[in-house]
Amino acid sequence: MLRTVIAFLILLASPRAGAESAGEHEGHGSEHAFHRNVVAAFVGVTSEDRREKALTLGLEYERRFTPTFGLGVVAERAFGDLDFWVFAVPFAWHNGPWKLYAAPGVEDSDEHGSEFLFRVGVEYGFEVGNFEIAPQLDMDFVDGQEVLVLGVTIGKGY
Repeated sequence: MLRTVIAFLILLASPRAGAESAGEHEGHGSEHAFHRNVVAAFVGVTSEDRREKALTLGLEYERRFTPTFGLGVVAERAFGDLDFWVFAVPFAWHNGPWKLYAAPGVEDSDEHGSEFLFRVGVEYGFEVGNFEIAPQLDMDFVDGQEVLVLGVTIGKGY
């Protein structure tokens, strides 16, 4: 499944890579700024059957190779009845303010140890001055369970 998602994201990004300049998104009229690097902080909640809406804080970094394709790293800490860390590597596809991503990773906790995690997510970025505020919805698949992560990132591109 991971190979299929990665191939799909590369396929979506590659036809447009040569057609767009670094500051434009032709074809959909978006004025959303393009930055090669973005650093962001995340705050949200994580929910699952065995967890009760754990506060989640995180940091994200993304390197954009084209206006439509980026690769990043994510580190999040969920606090609640089961404290755990999530580390993931998102493959992102951008279309103006929209961002879709798929991320293999690891969920690490003292109680369950390290378990493979696969995250899919979507966000929509609003430019506010020099920052971007992006509501984010993620679904993590780990140990046969689905974990919902809902929050917001506040990022700065450069």
